Formats: sequence, C-alpha cells, structure tokens
Amino acid sequence: MLSKITDRGSLLFCLWLVRNIDKELPPPDELKKLHAVFIRVTDAFKNKKNVSNDDWRMMFKYVGEIGNNLDISRHLATTVKFYRKRAGLTRLQLAKKLRITLRTVLALERGGIRDMSLPRLWQLADALGVDAGEFMDRIYKLERAQKDG
Repeated sequence: MLSKITDRGSLLFCLWLVRNIDKELPPPDELKKLHAVFIRVTDAFKNKKNVSNDDWRMMFKYVGEIGNNLDISRHLATTVKFYRKRAGLTRLQLAKKLRITLRTVLALERGGIRDMSLPRLWQLADALGVDAGEFMDRIYKLERAQKDG
C-alpha cells in the first residue's frame, strides 16, 4: 500500500500514523488537517520556503520531536558526515555555520544526538547545502535499509 503513495508528505504522515497507532490519535477532522500540514511542510522543505507558524504549531502539537522516541542517531550521524564531506566543510566550519559548539557537531557525527526537532533538522540541512527533503530521505533510506537488511 505504501509503495503506491508518491507524495512525500503523505508518506511521512502514514509513517507517523503507523508508529502512533497504539496511542490515542487526534479526532478524524484533526487528522485531515494534520495530513495537510505534513504535505505543506514537506513541500516547503523541498522548495526552500518558509513554513507558516500555524503549520509549525500543528506539527509540534502532534509530532513534537522527530520520531517520537525513534532513535535516528546512527543514521543522522552518517547523513551529516556524508553531506559535510560533500560540501567540503570541516567540523569547525559546520559548527560556526550552525552557531553551535564543535562538541555538538562531534556528538552529531558520532551518533550522540538521539533525536532533533524539525526546524533544527532544516537548519542542519541548510548549513550543509542540501535540500531538507533529500536530507530526510537519506536518513529514512538508511533506516529502511537497516530494517530490511
């Protein structure tokens, strides 16, 4: 069924639904709104546009941190290293672009950051000079390859 979904926002929404099926979900009208928010947010990332405050509020109301206890540390580390090297940046240069400490970049690349907010992931992708959708896709593909392998 998921292979028939071509829209990235809808796919992420379905993934979120499946991962949260054992929790109390919002009422159907809220789920429809949340689905539309997933689509708008992923489109904004893809097209490097701003996400509205209302969409951020709705996203964080139900999604909050990326993954809802999903540990993306290893895949995030691999993805950050890959794009940092591709951009020709040192760890220190990346830290300065992000206005974070070198220690935090080291933690990122060693898998010491377990999860991260959506705005922070967008900033990270932007600092690495990569489309946020592509950045998230790489993390997702690494996670999927691990589960399938």
